[in-house]
This record gives sequence, C-alpha cells and structure tokens, in this order.
Amino acid sequence: MERDPHGYMVYAKHAKEPALHECGEVHAVGVDDAVVFAHTLYDERKWQDMFVFPRSAMVTLIEVE
Repeated sequence: MERDPHGYMVYAKHAKEPALHECGEVHAVGVDDAVVFAHTLYDERKWQDMFVFPRSAMVTLIEVE
C-alpha cells in the first residue's frame, strides 16, 4: 500500500463523549500546517479535543483486497 507522505488524519471528540470521531484527512507539508488546515476544515462542531497525526504512522491490522 502506497502511503501519502503529506497526509494527516484528523480525529476529535466532545467533552461528554469518550469516543473519538474520525473527521477526515488533510494534506500538508508539515504538522503545523496540518493543525491549521484541520481546525479550519473540521471545527464546525466546536470539538473539545482535536488530534492530527501523520497517515504514515497508521498501522494496518486487517486489509481486505
């Protein structure tokens, strides 16, 4: 599987919810830009916590082809 070196996954949660929600993905050259892009694109619900991490850090457990 080819991984995007500039892709960042975005997750967020509300204060009363224990689970994270996958918001989507942003493409940025670095983490600082990824944070700005994620906040701009996905903060419409006023999340309490929002996280970005490089897509390249994801580990595939099961892959269906």
